[in-house]
Amino acid sequence: MKLWHSNSRPAAPSPAVERAAYLFYGIAALGSSIGQIWVGVTTASWPQTLPWIWRVAIVAPFALVIDLGGVVTAGFADARQRLGETALGWRVLSALSMTAGVGINVIGHRDTPYLAVVFGGLGCFAYSVWLMHSAARRRDALRAAGKLGTTPPVYGLGQWRREPAITRLARTLALQHGYGLHESLDRARAQLRDHARDTALLAHIKRYVTEQHQDPILASIAVTGIPTDQLAAKIRHGLNVDAYANGILAQLNPIGAAVGISAEEQPANKARQDEDEQEEAGADEASVDTDRRRLSSDVPNPPDVPHQVRRLLPSKPADVERYRDLWIKLQTDPDLSDADFADRHGISLRTLQRIRRVGNHGLLDLHRQTPSPISVNASTIAD
Repeated sequence: MKLWHSNSRPAAPSPAVERAAYLFYGIAALGSSIGQIWVGVTTASWPQTLPWIWRVAIVAPFALVIDLGGVVTAGFADARQRLGETALGWRVLSALSMTAGVGINVIGHRDTPYLAVVFGGLGCFAYSVWLMHSAARRRDALRAAGKLGTTPPVYGLGQWRREPAITRLARTLALQHGYGLHESLDRARAQLRDHARDTALLAHIKRYVTEQHQDPILASIAVTGIPTDQLAAKIRHGLNVDAYANGILAQLNPIGAAVGISAEEQPANKARQDEDEQEEAGADEASVDTDRRRLSSDVPNPPDVPHQVRRLLPSKPADVERYRDLWIKLQTDPDLSDADFADRHGISLRTLQRIRRVGNHGLLDLHRQTPSPISVNASTIAD
């Protein structure tokens, strides 16, 4: 998989921007130095005979050293930080130098607020821009050397407001695996959805394992010892989704409004269901002996079939044979929809569900019986 940042390199600022930045630093440093020289010339106790040009010459080196010291120490701090060091000493010296320069300008021009704001604010602003510029260059260098993680995608305020949890996880996945914007969101949604499903399934597994042991200590050992993740995955892959879907559809669909049945076909389907209900009523009125005799004659009798399923079989052998024929046809043509199958063979969806239920329990797996010799002769004589 090609990561979105695998072949990308950090975009370096253009040379024009770099030149403009250094020009700004030079003007700001010159302005701060002029302000400090002004303070030194006007506030210090100088001999009256000393010309002002000599006063400027004496004060200028100290003012320049203060500003230049802040820049030099900040540069050393940036270089050491690129090597992975904290460079705390260099950073403290740089901050002290900047504070001294700004303090001289503000305090020295306190009688003139405009000059205090201009010279002091100019020094603060220039120093802040320098720190941010050096930090950006340091991050670019570390990222190019593979010592700094890539930047995550920009998801936008609307995405953060709609799905804060998903966006937070997507950002983490993007930083860890280098996913793009849409891929990280899709994977985050899938991961949270799987986590919620697995959490519910694992809770049921723990409750089930605990119920199998009377001793709570053994139950705790079993719960912690079983690889629940593997067990949950195996259960999830073994679930019969079609059976759940058919059961839910059977509960949701009202009578006469089955899936795939048009409005013109619903009266015929309703008539079939009425016939099935009459047949079920007749089967309910049959005695237990008749039911037992029917099950023991030609229908297999698995011991684990519920009684409710046994009673779904018709009472007449001919109807049982018809159920067998439809069950065989249903297995030979599994791609045919239930509505089409019921319409093709003239039965209702309710009858088709009954055939599926008794067939899935093995009550229709017996091969069709051949007529006995006596019945053949009787038919021949009748002819």
